Amino acid sequence: MARILSFDIGGTNIKFGVVEDGKIIDRGSLPTHAEDGKDSVISRLVNLINEKGNVIDGIGLAVAGLVDHEKGIVYEPPNLPGWSEVPIKEIIEHKTGKPTFVLNDANAFVLGEWQFGVAKNEANIIGITLGTGVGGGIIANRKLLLGSVHFAAEIGHMVIDPSGPVCNCGQRGCWEAYLGSAYFSKRAKRFFQRYGITLEEFSPKELSELAKQGSEPAKLLWEEFGYYLAIGLVNLIHIFDPDVFVIGGGVSNAFELFIGHTEKILKERIMGYSRRKLKIKKSSLGDDSALLGAYYFAHEEGKVW
Repeated sequence: MARILSFDIGGTNIKFGVVEDGKIIDRGSLPTHAEDGKDSVISRLVNLINEKGNVIDGIGLAVAGLVDHEKGIVYEPPNLPGWSEVPIKEIIEHKTGKPTFVLNDANAFVLGEWQFGVAKNEANIIGITLGTGVGGGIIANRKLLLGSVHFAAEIGHMVIDPSGPVCNCGQRGCWEAYLGSAYFSKRAKRFFQRYGITLEEFSPKELSELAKQGSEPAKLLWEEFGYYLAIGLVNLIHIFDPDVFVIGGGVSNAFELFIGHTEKILKERIMGYSRRKLKIKKSSLGDDSALLGAYYFAHEEGKVW
């Protein structure tokens, strides 16, 4: 298992990389075309694997959604319509002859940062991916926390306000409904309308640029984002007492705009704050975190759980 072909399968793009000794030696991406259905997506994965079959020893797949890591079954990934219960490990192994290891993409993210990134050598880590949704992965005492059916760490669906906005999962007031980029953009649009300001788009990227240029409404929005981030972190800290949070995903590019307010709220709300070893860090690997985490998961063949 020296050389792994890792995949990070998203609703829009599939990133892949050949990884050896913890280094990506060949990489690329292709559009997911999720609307074509699971058979089409898997067929394209198989074709790519078979193209590189003579230089790889195994496959690591990072997929959003509920994943049984041991059986390699993916349940209801939010950005892959029609993937209700897909035994992707069995399918890939049958079609390629390569041992295949499947894990949730946020778990892959935290494994990558733990082994190769900003959380290296830490024992208790919570990884948080801020993007379209909010993903989570937890390392507890140097072990990946999976839970009884391997569905642990869906922290984006921790409810922080039972009367809050409706989340894509159907619940009200999920953490994701305050931090997910789609929800954040809708809130930003309403907020800017109060100021009589109309923008072409209200994406986190544009709002980040406006805040850096001095826009007061944009700065206030990122402070609010920092507040809601802190509320979720308070709950996680009191339960898990981590050494470090690692923040990744596209929205983390605005880290400097919200982290100050987040830390202010944490100091006010956390029991024993001054005695804790807590650190909050931005991902150091960017888009490579999940690829390297999938490599590590496959390379270790289950030793991390």
